[in-house]
Amino acid sequence: MSAARWFAAWCMVVLGCGLTSAWARESLIQCHGMRDLAFVAHQDDDLLFMNPDISATIDAGGCVQIVYLTAAERGEGEQYMMGRARGVRAAYAYQADKPDNWIEDIAMFDERPLVRFVLKANRRVSMVHMRLKDPWLGKGWGSLTPLSRAESVPGATAQSLGPYVETYTREDLVATIADIIKAYQPTVVRHMDASITIPYTKLCWRCPGHDHPDHIASARLVRDAIKIEPGTYAEVGYVDYPTQERPINLTADEIARKTKAFRHYAWDDYRYCPNGPVTCKEPAGTAASWVGRTYYVIRRNAAPAVAANPAGGYFLFAVGEANSAANVRASRDKHWSPLGGRIAGHVAAFNRGNGVAGVLARDATGHLWFKTQAGGRLWPAWQSINGPSVISVPLVTRNADGRMALLALGNDGLFHYGAPQSIRPDASWEWSALPELARFLPDVAVALDADGRLTAFAANREGGLWTSSQSEPGVGAWTPWRQIGGVTTSGGLAALRNGQGLIELYARDKKTGHMLKISQSQHAAANNQWETAADMGFSYVGHPAIGLDGQGRAVVAALDHADGSIWLIDASGLVTLGGNVESAPGLLTLNRSLYVFARSNEIAQTYRLWTRVKGHWQRPQRLSAPPAFGGESFVHTRVNHAPATIMAAKP
Repeated sequence: MSAARWFAAWCMVVLGCGLTSAWARESLIQCHGMRDLAFVAHQDDDLLFMNPDISATIDAGGCVQIVYLTAAERGEGEQYMMGRARGVRAAYAYQADKPDNWIEDIAMFDERPLVRFVLKANRRVSMVHMRLKDPWLGKGWGSLTPLSRAESVPGATAQSLGPYVETYTREDLVATIADIIKAYQPTVVRHMDASITIPYTKLCWRCPGHDHPDHIASARLVRDAIKIEPGTYAEVGYVDYPTQERPINLTADEIARKTKAFRHYAWDDYRYCPNGPVTCKEPAGTAASWVGRTYYVIRRNAAPAVAANPAGGYFLFAVGEANSAANVRASRDKHWSPLGGRIAGHVAAFNRGNGVAGVLARDATGHLWFKTQAGGRLWPAWQSINGPSVISVPLVTRNADGRMALLALGNDGLFHYGAPQSIRPDASWEWSALPELARFLPDVAVALDADGRLTAFAANREGGLWTSSQSEPGVGAWTPWRQIGGVTTSGGLAALRNGQGLIELYARDKKTGHMLKISQSQHAAANNQWETAADMGFSYVGHPAIGLDGQGRAVVAALDHADGSIWLIDASGLVTLGGNVESAPGLLTLNRSLYVFARSNEIAQTYRLWTRVKGHWQRPQRLSAPPAFGGESFVHTRVNHAPATIMAAKP
C-alpha cells in the first residue's frame, strides 16, 4: 500500500477523517428508485452534455453521483483545479435548490483514496474526484493527454494531482471505476462517447464529428469497467462536442435551467469568466450551442421494431442515430417521419386489439412513453405510462382479454408486469412485481399459454433457464420461478405460442452459442413439462425475432455475428438471407407475407429489407436512413428546427 493510501486509511479509522454517514449509500427507497452514476472527464462535461437528464433525476428525488476522472487543471496547477471543483459544487447546489455547503471526505476505491463531496442539505447528491493530471502532452489538439495516453499506450501511466498522489495504469483505472460502480450500485451508468474511432493524434478542435481525447478515453474505460462489474442498471452514452453540429432539441425551459446551472459553474472557472460573475456572459460560443442540445450514442446493433399497419403493410420504427428520436416509416412511404422523444436506447412496436399501431419508448431517466397512430400519417402526442422506473424498453404482449401488457425490468432489480386498467388510451396502468430471481441476466421472454396465462422466461448468470406464470389469466400474481432442466443458456431468449397451442422457447446454448429450441410438451404451463432442447445448428448474437406463418408455425430470424448475416429458420428449413448487417433483426408475418429488417453495416443508418410473398422471396431492398432532425422532449415542443450554428470558442 502506498504512503498516501496508508495515510488515508489510517486517518479515517484512527482520527475519523471524513464523515461515516456521508459514506453510507442511500437506499433505493431513499433515492426514490433512481441512482445515477455519471463518469465524465472534466468538470463541466456533465453540465453541458448530460443535462437535463441529471437535473431531472435530482428534481425527482433521485440520487446522483458524478465521478470526475481528471483534475481538469490544463497544466495550470491546483488553484485552477480547485476553482473548477468549486464551480461544479455550486452548480449542483443550484440544481438541488440547496445551500452550497458540502461535506468533504475520503473514499477508498480499489484501495485508492479519492476525494468525495456530499451535499449537506441533500445527501442524495455527491461527487468523486480522481484528479488525474490533465495537461496536453504536446502542442495541443493532435497530441495526447495523460488520460488518453494511459488508455491507449501499453504500459503508460497517469498520475493524480493533490495531496493523495496515485499512479494509474490502464488496468488500474478500469479497476477503480469498476469498484466505484460496485460500491454505488447504480440504476443507470452515464458516460461520454466511446464510439468515435478517430485516433487521438488525428483529433482536431471544431472538426465535424471530432471530440476531446479525454472524453473518448473516459468512455472507453467506463465501458470496460462495466464488463467487469455488470449489473441490473441501464447504460447511457452521450454525444459531446459534435452536438453543436445538430439541431436544437431542448425546450426553452430546459435550455434556461441548463444555462443557469452551467453559469453557476462558470463563475468559478476563470477561463470562462476571467473577471467573475458580474461581467460574465457565459454560456457563449460553443457552450451556448451545447446547452441547447442533448443527444445520445445510439448503438448500431439496436434492432428495429415493426408493427402491422391497419391500412395494409407495415410500420417500421427505429431510434435515429442522428436525431436520438423515434422515427417511423410505412411500407408505402419512401422516407421516414420523426415522431420525437429523446431516446437513449431502442423502441418497441405493438398493435392494439383493434389493430391500431403504436410505439413504446423509455426516456433516459427510466420513464415509459407511448404514441399511437390516429389515422393516416397522424401520430398525436406522446403519452406517459405511470409505473416503476425501468432499465430498458419492456417486452410488449397481450393478455388473454386482448389488453396490451408489458414485462419490464425495474430499477429495483425485479421484473414487473403492467397492464392498462381499461382500453382507453389515457387509462392508468396497474403494476405488480414478479418473484425475485437471484443473479438473473437482464434478458426476458414472454408468451401466452393455452390457459390464457402469460408465462415469462429468464436466465441467470450460472446458465439456468427459469420460468414463471400468472397464477390466473390476466391477474398480477405470478408463480415462483421454476427451473427448466437440461438447458444451460447465456440468454438470447424469444418465445411464442404456436398454432397447436404450445409454447416454443428459443435460447442460446451457453457452451456452443447455438440456438436451442425448447418446446412445451403439455398445454398447461404450470406442469412445467418441456421437450428435450433441440440444437438448431447455428450460433447467433443478441435476440432472435419471432413470428408465426399462416399455418401457425414459428418463423425465427437471428444475426450470426456483428457485421454478419441474418439467418431464418421456419418449417421449410434454415436459410441465410444476406450479410453486411449490424443489428439483430425485426420480423413481421402478415397474411401470407414475411418481412425481415436489419440495420446495414453502412456508415449511414440504412436498413435491409427481405420480403417473402406467398413463399417467394423478393429482391432485397435498401431503406434510407432516418432524418437528422425531429428530436424533441416527450412533453414539450422544442425551441426550433433550425440546424446548429457553430461559433468559434476556446476549447
